[in-house]
Order: sequence, then structure tokens, then C-alpha cells
Amino acid sequence: MNIATPTTFAPERITLTRQEGTSFALLLFPAAEPDAPALLIEPAMGVKAGYYTALAEALRGAGCNVAIAELRGHEESGGRRPGRSYDFGYHEMLTEDWPLAVQAVKARFPDAPVYLLGHSLGGQISSIYAAHYPEQLAGLILVACSSVHWKLWPKVFLPYSQAMVLVGRLVGHFPGHKFRFAGREARSVIADWGRQARTGRFIFGRPRVDHDRVLAGLTLPVLAISFSTDFFAPKRAMDGLLGKFPQARLTRHHLDPKALGFEGIDHFRWARRPQIVLPLIREWLSTTPRST
Repeated sequence: MNIATPTTFAPERITLTRQEGTSFALLLFPAAEPDAPALLIEPAMGVKAGYYTALAEALRGAGCNVAIAELRGHEESGGRRPGRSYDFGYHEMLTEDWPLAVQAVKARFPDAPVYLLGHSLGGQISSIYAAHYPEQLAGLILVACSSVHWKLWPKVFLPYSQAMVLVGRLVGHFPGHKFRFAGREARSVIADWGRQARTGRFIFGRPRVDHDRVLAGLTLPVLAISFSTDFFAPKRAMDGLLGKFPQARLTRHHLDPKALGFEGIDHFRWARRPQIVLPLIREWLSTTPRST
């Protein structure tokens, strides 16, 4: 699902350049107080950074410094479209893109505690990054994020997920629009996603690294929010992801949007109606000790 939305607030824009020469933007929404919590939003697969503008503006209005990172392969400029001649996976995003974005946020807001706010794929990689580099962060916020291990899903999900991996290899990229899932994705991103679907573990990179071992030691504060109306990250699947870091200081919410007066909330649209999560994020930030 390749989604974009126009901005109503002109954010600051920082361009971050990777060693390979491609670049991505960091959109910044500074609060009045420079030492206010700084939240770095990491998007879901196939979603452009602009889709999170309403969320960023709401968080900024609540007194937070906010940044949105463009996801590799979905940059407005400076990036490359995934294809047979340009490929990348979870490893490249974890070891190149996330560090650049976190360090840029820390440089822009040097007195602020930094939190990763990950949605779906952005939440998976943010969790792994937080486990590897907890000293850089004050906490982790996960919204509409899950494990894709097939045992947490209907049985048809396993062959479906592996078919997606095969298509990516044959075509040279994954044509998400034809599957009504994500956008044009790098074949190795889909391969890493499919491996987690098949094995239940986050194993990726060359040589392969089993990141579940590091996740098991994550002790940071974690706020996790799921929705009863979310097909792509149901409660059971999010709990499956959270089970990978049992030592984390977890605050867990599973919301029924209709009971709360919100219609049309799904895996994506919560970000355009941020009031459904804003009170929970504000409360959690106000009660979480600032360790970074």
C-alpha cells in the first residue's frame, strides 16, 4: 500500500546520505521546548513519510519534538526504486538507515530523550535496533506492529508469504500493488519478511544473524498499541512480537476503535486520526523515567 498525504505544516527537512550514495529525508517538527521528548517515526512497509504528517503535528501539538524518516525505496527524492539492479533488506535498514536517522535526531535535539515510534515493519526494525543500542534511546513505541510468524495467522498465510518471496526473486522486486500488499518492495526485504513468517525468528544479514537473541535482552520501556479492527496486525500477532522481549518494561493497550467513537480505523488509518493514540502516548511519556 503506497500512500502519501499532503503536508499542512512546513517541517524542517534534513537530507541524510548513505555510503552507497542514495539519500533519504528526515522531516522535523520541533516543539517549543527543545528538551521535550523527541519521537522518531519509522514507517510501515510501502508507506511514504508524508502519510504520518497528521500524527507528527498532533504529537508536536502535545509538546513533543517529532521526526519522520523516509523508508528506503520510498523516498520522495534521492533514493532508488527497488529492482533487479538495486536490492536491500532488513540488514541495510538496520545498520545504515536507522543509525543515520537516530543520530540526526539526537544532533537536532541534543537535550531531548529519544524514542522510536515504529509502525508495522518500522516497528519490527525499531525493536531490533533498540535491543542492539538501548543506550541511545529512552524507550520504544509500537503501533499496529506484529510478528508475521505463520503460527500466529490462518494456515493459508504460510504458502501466501512464501509465494511473495518467490515472486520477488523471479521479478527482481516485489510488485506489491498486484498483491494489494505494500508497494514496490526490494526482493530481500520480502525475503527477510518471509523468513520471519516461516521460522518465527528475525534472522537476516550476510552472514545470517539471529536477532531474537538480542531482543530477549531488551529492557527499555515499551508502549505497545494494537487495534481490534486491524487485519494486518491483530492482537495475537502483536503479542507474538512482544513475547520476544519479555524483560522489557511493557505497557500494553489493545483498543476497540468503534467503542471509543472512531470509525474506519485499520492498520493504516489510525495515523490520520491520531487522537486515538495520542492520549496513551502522552500519558506513557509523562510516567516513563527519562533515562536518556
